[in-house]
Amino acid sequence: MSIDFPHPIPTSWYAVASSGDLAPGDVRPLEYLGRQLVVFRTRSGVAHVLDAHCPHLGAHLGIGGIVVEETLRCPFHGWRFDGRGQCVEVPYAKRIPPSAGARVYPTLERNGFVWAWYDATGSDPNFEIPTLDQINSPDWVESFRRTWQIKTQIQEMGENGVDSAHFPTVHGSAELPRSNVSENGAHRQAIQYTVLDTSKGRAKNVIEVNSSGMGFGFTHFTGLCETISMNLMTPIDAESTEFSVVFLQRRDEVGAGLARAICLDLEQQIGEDIPIWENKLYRSKPLLCDGDGPIAEYRRWCAQFYRAPPPA
Repeated sequence: MSIDFPHPIPTSWYAVASSGDLAPGDVRPLEYLGRQLVVFRTRSGVAHVLDAHCPHLGAHLGIGGIVVEETLRCPFHGWRFDGRGQCVEVPYAKRIPPSAGARVYPTLERNGFVWAWYDATGSDPNFEIPTLDQINSPDWVESFRRTWQIKTQIQEMGENGVDSAHFPTVHGSAELPRSNVSENGAHRQAIQYTVLDTSKGRAKNVIEVNSSGMGFGFTHFTGLCETISMNLMTPIDAESTEFSVVFLQRRDEVGAGLARAICLDLEQQIGEDIPIWENKLYRSKPLLCDGDGPIAEYRRWCAQFYRAPPPA
């Protein structure tokens, strides 16, 4: 089913590869952001992301392309492109055409992933992805990872987190979660206080939800067990999103049944949300009630990431 979403792909950092899966000299084709891309790591270890097709005669740089020192060589005629997307060599020509270049996406590596910056107008990055200290801490370990491809738009998924009224109906929560929200430009934090039913009765839990742009967030759970989930949302195209969740837990807790149960419960909640996301319509003027959660405020925060505001 095709749903006509009103939003363009938002300006943000997006995870396009796992750092550990991209060795020096590796070249990978990608399909994100409604286009075909290529990611490669130079011999010195720097990752770059370019539009996939050579500006010469259109060969796909990610299929048969080869890393040569700090450049990517086209498999068709051997043109070489550096990390800025500029052609630096045409092996059979005396002069490089001045406009010979591929679109480059500013790239950084953080929290175990390669991130590419997308802006429809080509503007430079204007915020950063925070570094999670737990990633490299000996006291923490990755305990679980899962990726879904979902037929929904990225804002719909983010909006779900502030829609407190759906938690009892869809997820069987004991109470409606309430949030204290703060914003700082592209960064947003919501602290929720929830009650969970356990074998020992109801237990209080604190959930700190942090967002940096539309493509990255991390949630810090404390209470029964301390857990961090990294939430990575990358548009495949205008109507579908790749959603990855990486769970981090304290090394001395990761083998405990409770720690594993938290991961499985969160995975189950995503599975419960997917049929809603994939079949709902976007209501630009929803009929909101006083218990629905700060949906209007969340939409206002999201609006900064669209170069052209979504239609009303």
